[in-house]
Amino acid sequence: MPKGYDTHLRSQGRTPTLTRLQMLVEYTPSLTFVHEKAHVGNPLNEAADSLAKLGLRAVGGKVPVDEIPRLLPLWAIGALGDYRSSRA
Repeated sequence: MPKGYDTHLRSQGRTPTLTRLQMLVEYTPSLTFVHEKAHVGNPLNEAADSLAKLGLRAVGGKVPVDEIPRLLPLWAIGALGDYRSSRA
């Protein structure tokens, strides 16, 4: 865990997110990690980057939070279309 990360149970007895992820990694032997260079044209990487930027815009007040449920499917459909095109 990162230095200073609090591993105590959270409110309502929930396990901290990093602790849950650590357990998933430990108990999923077939899991592999691949370093994907950013912005190399991988459609799914580009989609993840776009979604992260959308989240930042919402947090920063540039996109109304109540618009997110409408925008996410549009982003996902576009990303999947790009992904399918790249594999054809």
